[in-house]
Amino acid sequence: MRTSPALRRVAVIAALLWGAVFLVACERTAELIPGQATPTPTGAEATVTPTATPIIVTPGTDGATGGATGGQVIEDHRLALSVVQILAVDNRAGFEQVVRFGTGVVVDTDQALIATAYPVVSPQSSSGVPAYTSIIVATDREPGGVPQREYRAQVVAANPQGDVAILRVTSDLADEPLEAGAFDLPAVVMGETANAGIGFGLRLFGYPGGTPGEASQVVNTAQASVTGQRGSVAVRGRTWFKTDARMPFGAAGGPAFDRFGALVGILAQDRYTSTGQVGQVRPLDLLLPLLEDARNGEAYQPALYRSGMMPGTLQQAPGTGIYVSQPAFAENAVETANGRDLFDYQTRFMAGLGALYYEYEVVGAPAGATVEERWFLDDVQQESLSSNAAWTGGGFGLVTDRITVPTPNGIPSGRWRLEVWVDGVMHARATAVVGVDLAQPAGSFALAASLANPDGTMAAGAFSGAGQLLMMFDLTGMEAVNEVHWVIFRDGQRSYVSPSLHWEYGDAGRFWVGYRSTEAIGPGFWEFELHGDGRILTTGSVQLF
Repeated sequence: MRTSPALRRVAVIAALLWGAVFLVACERTAELIPGQATPTPTGAEATVTPTATPIIVTPGTDGATGGATGGQVIEDHRLALSVVQILAVDNRAGFEQVVRFGTGVVVDTDQALIATAYPVVSPQSSSGVPAYTSIIVATDREPGGVPQREYRAQVVAANPQGDVAILRVTSDLADEPLEAGAFDLPAVVMGETANAGIGFGLRLFGYPGGTPGEASQVVNTAQASVTGQRGSVAVRGRTWFKTDARMPFGAAGGPAFDRFGALVGILAQDRYTSTGQVGQVRPLDLLLPLLEDARNGEAYQPALYRSGMMPGTLQQAPGTGIYVSQPAFAENAVETANGRDLFDYQTRFMAGLGALYYEYEVVGAPAGATVEERWFLDDVQQESLSSNAAWTGGGFGLVTDRITVPTPNGIPSGRWRLEVWVDGVMHARATAVVGVDLAQPAGSFALAASLANPDGTMAAGAFSGAGQLLMMFDLTGMEAVNEVHWVIFRDGQRSYVSPSLHWEYGDAGRFWVGYRSTEAIGPGFWEFELHGDGRILTTGSVQLF
């Protein structure tokens, strides 16, 4: 291994399936250009696997207080009565297609409210049309049996950035409104996450997902532990619990209980995929504000925007069935017995940065796939920092890594871009800005449309009477933008303000935002303002007749 007084990179790739394998790169010192290095796989660690019902195990206590449940342990078979299967179905082709499988948990019986993971019920599709026509709730009133379709539901509150949502059951399977008291599934007990640190015991529930009606469609359970936490840019505190368990993809939206049976989180994927697994939990803290909104009857109108893009770019996501999340950066991390937890996530750093930490998820990569990291400094590839390794992480793995320097000068200033490739195809990228200023983000209006193609181009021009209106913009300089939202005016009157959207779509390209209501788009002069981090980036308008 050759050395020089330049950058040193210490790579730790934590990749987990039913048995977790850590890929660890030896410490090395390398020239920025050229050079090469490859991680060497070492070690192994067991993880928790789910089991199918019938559920007969009563977990023991671990010395915790169990205050939410009055100190009583709620048996698994009783908790399972509150766990439902969520099916997002599409009937527009003249036959039913289940486009997404998931799990939910009853959180309010009186108001028929169910918590789930937002990616399971997100109304978005890459073309702009609704992703499904209805949400079906299947129940299992005798735990251990196949869930039976019983209700229809609607999204009434959601946090897309937190991957959690609240559904309200609105009718029976025949679309007849429910009579008072007709929804009788028991609600779970709300727990407390303040003490949910490393080693905190979890009980996970979720349906596996797959062909409806199969005998295998029984609820799975797993005893697990919290192994660490994660955060997000521009969000305070933890937004993920890392766990030592892997659940089937259909478990997304399922409950995570403490050892006594109180709800402490929701199993979730960053983006829905049926080729991967679920290994993380969104804390209950993200769900409680939504539950309050739903109980108060707050209306929910999802933001309509171009989705289905490769993280960190405005390019269409590759159709490989593999998902890689946009790498997240941080200046600091905590080393634990289970690995490394990053905190103070950000994208801009002061000059003289001593260490640049980063992490990303790999979901659905096949065994042996080549996962490659390509590093660039101001668009010049740094071969000595780039690396590749055969994937042994199975359905879900979390990669953590860092760049450090042995000198007091810190990491060289500039735009540090990381690209993650799998089997020769780029799947995600992100840029950390160190010690330099960037050009201000800007955009220009491209055109208006009523329907888009998955690649972001127009599929149908704008016209009144359509179900939606889209405005397409060409954007530049978006590398360090954290959030965007848009404001819509009709004939000079403000008619809509979108929720804020975390920007993870790269520095430049075509992006569209839109508006959809319960009524058709009417005639008038329509104007869209696109805002980025509190300032107007660009505007667009169209006259509809």
